[in-house]
Amino acid sequence: MFRRILTATAFWIVTLLPAQASTGIALVIANQNYDRVRNAQGAGSVLQSVRRLEEMGFRVELATDLSAPAMEAALTQLSGALGDPANERVVIVYSGHVVSAKYGTWLMGTEATAADPDSVARQGVRLQRLLDLAAQRQGGAIVAIADYGFPQVNAQGFSSGLPGSVAVPQGVSLVRGSGAGVTEFLRAIAAPGVNIGTLVRRRGSVQLEGFDPHLLTFLPADHQPVVDFELQAWESAVSTHSIEGYQAFLGEYPNGTYAEQARAELQSLQNTPERIEAALNLSRNERRAIQRDLTILGYEPRGIDGIFGSGTRAAIASWQGNNGHARTSFLNRDQIFALAQQGAQRAAELEAEARARQQAEERRDRAFWRDTGSGQDEVGLRSYLENFPDGIFSNVAQQRLDRIEADRRAAAQARDRAAWDQARQADRIPAYRQYIRDFPDGAFVEQARTRIRQLNAPEVPDPNIEAAQAAEAALRLPRFTREIIEQRLAAMGLEPGPVDGNFNNHTRRAIRRYQRASNMPVTGYLTQAIVARLLAEGVIDLLR
Repeated sequence: MFRRILTATAFWIVTLLPAQASTGIALVIANQNYDRVRNAQGAGSVLQSVRRLEEMGFRVELATDLSAPAMEAALTQLSGALGDPANERVVIVYSGHVVSAKYGTWLMGTEATAADPDSVARQGVRLQRLLDLAAQRQGGAIVAIADYGFPQVNAQGFSSGLPGSVAVPQGVSLVRGSGAGVTEFLRAIAAPGVNIGTLVRRRGSVQLEGFDPHLLTFLPADHQPVVDFELQAWESAVSTHSIEGYQAFLGEYPNGTYAEQARAELQSLQNTPERIEAALNLSRNERRAIQRDLTILGYEPRGIDGIFGSGTRAAIASWQGNNGHARTSFLNRDQIFALAQQGAQRAAELEAEARARQQAEERRDRAFWRDTGSGQDEVGLRSYLENFPDGIFSNVAQQRLDRIEADRRAAAQARDRAAWDQARQADRIPAYRQYIRDFPDGAFVEQARTRIRQLNAPEVPDPNIEAAQAAEAALRLPRFTREIIEQRLAAMGLEPGPVDGNFNNHTRRAIRRYQRASNMPVTGYLTQAIVARLLAEGVIDLLR
């Protein structure tokens, strides 16, 4: 992997600029961790020389654990940078596995598997490639190889590590040795007034081949590295990669070499989806409206409270994905408008669907009332209430049945009445049958037969009323919201009773009517979805 001082190509861009002369450029490759052979343990030690090279004014490209193609790419970039004569010196460092043969030496990439003719050509870079690049700076070029050999060499003609001697181009100094030896050499040579040959002979932990100037030093004795303050400021901005960092750089160098890059990075950071949404300064009510729209469209935000938690963010991301937007979970202004438009359209569709269902239900209700005698007999009244307990004529039917029951009670003899009350108290089929046997012409025979039929009928599972009650209580609806809901139910002709925010039996019946017309579970209690729809429908009515 690369650890670049700037961006992926920024270092080489810097070296290509026609600015003031620099000490030179350096490429340090440390291949310690290999994928399929034993690691070159300690190869990373050469990285300790990087800071010293930078202090002396070298611009260093540092790369670790590279494959052969990646090493070739790094060398290609270095070749381009050497086209600038301002780079007076070059240092190329490789630390890792090495394989050699009579016809060449290869520095192996981390994908290396074997030392044979087929593998080395694909999995390594020739040492000659590095020497040829260095030859572009004759007299100011060092190639340093920390030789870790190769774990296993079986192919004939191949050997582990560098050969005994290497043909080095004119003006290039090749230094070879262990990782520790090469590291110490690099740290020492990156100092003013140091002669390469003298240093190598004094230390003894490395060997020198090629250019060995006896009177010249690699860096002049009076060398003072050029300090590029703008580059330092740019590197600092890149390392923080923050809005404040790039703004500070532009404030100091508004027309500098890296100003355009800084503005591009600044714009990228400022235009994140999260910042775009935050800049809208959405109010609590606007956030509630967004949550209502999501709910109406079938995306569950886990509450309509004006707080965008994980549930709302997941709902937004789902909506974005289904509408061809990036799933950022943050909204921009155009998306909010599109969401509101879809929510209003869907609310209108749901209202129309509910109205159509309600009208169809009313037609069926009236037809059944007519077909059962329009409330003229007890059987018809009871049949009507069994099928339409909250129907249009349910109040009338119940009142008439109440009068029939009252008249029957008044006309019944005491024994008849006592037997009937006893059967009603037991409310079991045997008790009602006993009553019919005892009083075949009794005042309550028809009621007993109706009750027997009811008890014999297959049980229809009732909605989970307790769960529905708990769900409505969890909504914690304020009084004004409950009044708005009662107003909506009244406007739809569902007869919820007084608009006072208190949900009585009339209100529950109106809610059941609405649920039945909207093809929802009929419980008589509110859910978040029902509240969202009723409030949304109310807004649509105001806009008409």
